[in-house]
Amino acid sequence: MLFRAFVLVGILTLTSCLDNKDYTLDTLTLTPSVALPVAFGDISLQDLISNKDSTYLRAYSDGLLYLYYSQKLASQDIRSLFTLPNNSYPISFSIPAGTLPAQSSDSPPVVITQTLDLNLSPEQLSEILLKSGTLNYTMALSAATNPANGLPIDIIVTLTDVVDKTTGAPLNFTSSLGTGSKSLQNYIIKMNKNKFNIQVSMILKKRTSTVFVQSNTKLNIQLGFNNLDFTYIKGFLGDQTTSLPTQSVDLTVFSSSLKKAKVSFAQPIIKMDVRNDYGVPCEVTFNKLEASKTGAVIPITISPASPVALNFPTAFGTSATTSVSVTNAAAVLDFAPTKLTYAASARINKGLSSGVDFLADTSKLNVTLSTEVPLYGQASGVSVVDTMKIDLSSVKQSTVISSSLQIKTVNQLPLDANIQFYFMDKNYAIIDSLFTSNQTYIVKASTVTAAGDLQTASTGEVKLDMTSEKLNKLFSSSYLLVRSKLNTSKNSSGALVNVKFKSSYKLKMNVGLLAKLSIKS
Repeated sequence: MLFRAFVLVGILTLTSCLDNKDYTLDTLTLTPSVALPVAFGDISLQDLISNKDSTYLRAYSDGLLYLYYSQKLASQDIRSLFTLPNNSYPISFSIPAGTLPAQSSDSPPVVITQTLDLNLSPEQLSEILLKSGTLNYTMALSAATNPANGLPIDIIVTLTDVVDKTTGAPLNFTSSLGTGSKSLQNYIIKMNKNKFNIQVSMILKKRTSTVFVQSNTKLNIQLGFNNLDFTYIKGFLGDQTTSLPTQSVDLTVFSSSLKKAKVSFAQPIIKMDVRNDYGVPCEVTFNKLEASKTGAVIPITISPASPVALNFPTAFGTSATTSVSVTNAAAVLDFAPTKLTYAASARINKGLSSGVDFLADTSKLNVTLSTEVPLYGQASGVSVVDTMKIDLSSVKQSTVISSSLQIKTVNQLPLDANIQFYFMDKNYAIIDSLFTSNQTYIVKASTVTAAGDLQTASTGEVKLDMTSEKLNKLFSSSYLLVRSKLNTSKNSSGALVNVKFKSSYKLKMNVGLLAKLSIKS
């Protein structure tokens, strides 16, 4: 319409000056040159990372991007070192022999105090809270009386060092001859190096008739502590070693768009955090620690070196964490492993003969593997694809006499880019490439400081004359596919340098059509 307005003004001017008899003007043809936007877009580091990996993409406060992954490994358990054996303890009372007369009252109790031993080694426990277990008892005379059952007896059992966890009252019960059992659930056994005390009293009950008791008759009591399991144990747990199950960890989490590229990270961090719930000095020896992929293995070196002395808590309900760093993290990541494998053993109280230790039935060694990869380093052969929408609605192809495609770039990324453009239809099917098969558009990387930070963005511009065939394909396309092969910046010697990728860095592209139009009015 603007051109037609100019034409109208021109016609009015001409008619004011000329005689219609001299000239007859039916049409006017103009051939202006115009610049028409075709497509625009930008590529950031997020475009270089796959959708899977982008889940782990984060940024430091200075904008430097990094990949972070954390995985909790299978918990390790040294509880198998500690089992409470079944124990049986005999206690015997001598019964007066001969013919015993009737008696109108109970006889004074005969008391035996005995020390019981849990028979543990090398543990020297001071306290156990039982979550299950049974005290079984049998009480019988070694010889029958006459008349049978003519000697009524009460046996009072007081476990002075076995107390209710809530009330603190000792376990106490009275029984006659026979058998029975008592639950030990939620009872605390207080000990001195696995030993605790028990008091058993025998009372001959009143009787209305005489009874004959054979000589050497005994009241035999058998106390059995069976199927004991603990909520916690305290005391010295001994100098003991146990093997921990071999663990394998998947390391393919970062494999994606960079998988086919050659990548070297300058400052990666790989570490294992071992959270220890056991209140006991513990040392872990890694018998195997390696990263692997099909047909190849790389050893993993750590600091502190194996064996690793673990920090341990000093109170129930707490834990202590030890960080173990992988000192060859860069080599491990450059190796691009798919799996990490480790086998280890744990030794508690190494070289000690006493101590105050504790562990609960829920105690574990929890290992967390974390990988933090600042996107600072070198890369070559990185491929990235992006799509830009084409908009040529402001011009009709029939009006274009000649044209060229102009591409302007501003590159903040420290990456040289070899770019090829492809025309795509509305169904994203590729129609043709913009450049011939042996051509690409080269965008220079930004320049960086010695520290790898952005110094100056590069700018570029290229103009490509459009054949009528290419123009037809452009106008029949809905999208422009951008396929780039990227390499990090190089120094004056042509060697790759370590560069940083920050969240704000972009490669900006604007594609325009410079066209000479034929407009008739």
